[in-house]
Amino acid sequence: MAEALISPSSHRATRQPRRVSLEAYFRAEEKSLHKHEFHNGYYKLMAGGTFKHDNLAGKALTLLNNFVEDNEYNYFVNGSDTKIRIEQFDKVVYPDAVVICEKPTYFQNRLDTITNPLVIVEVLSKSTEKYDRAGKFDLYRTLPSFKEYVLVSQEYKHVSVYTRQPDATWILRDYDGDDATAVLYALHECPLSLKRLYRGLEI
Repeated sequence: MAEALISPSSHRATRQPRRVSLEAYFRAEEKSLHKHEFHNGYYKLMAGGTFKHDNLAGKALTLLNNFVEDNEYNYFVNGSDTKIRIEQFDKVVYPDAVVICEKPTYFQNRLDTITNPLVIVEVLSKSTEKYDRAGKFDLYRTLPSFKEYVLVSQEYKHVSVYTRQPDATWILRDYDGDDATAVLYALHECPLSLKRLYRGLEI
C-alpha cells in the first residue's frame, strides 16, 4: 500500500506532527474510517490500494487458504486488517496477507494485533517497493516466528520469496512468468502458481 505521513491542518503546515502514545493510536484506529500504521509515536496513513493491488492480494490469500485447508494444516491465513506489532522498533504495521502457525499470539490481548507471523505477503507498488524490500523487511526480521517473506509485483509477473535459513541468513528466490511456481518452504512447500496469481490481469 502507498503511504503518506499524516500532516497537520493547512494553517499549521509548518509544525511537526504531534507524537501520540501507542494506546491513543489503538483507540483512534478503532474509530477511524482509514488505516494507519504506528511508527514510534507517529501515524502513517495507508492510502487505498489500486484494483490490481487488491486483486493480487486477494488471489494470494485464496491460494494460501486453499493450500492450508486442502492439507488440513493448523494455520491461519489473514488479510490486511490484521496488524503486526514490532516491539523492538515500537511499530505497528499492516501486511497485505499473513500466515500464522497454529495459534495467534496477540499483543496485549488485542484480537486485531499479532506478534507471531510465519509468512508475510506484500504486494509491491512503485511508491512502496523500496520500503517493502528494505525497511519493512528489516522490521519483520526482528520477529522470531517470521520465516518467509513474499513480494508480489504488480508491474510484471514476478514474485520474490525470501526464506530464513537455520543460521538466520536469508535466501532469495525469484520467479517470473506464467510458467513459474513460487515455493514457500516455511509453509510445507506451498506452491504459488504465477499463472493463477495473475489470472485475468493485464500485465
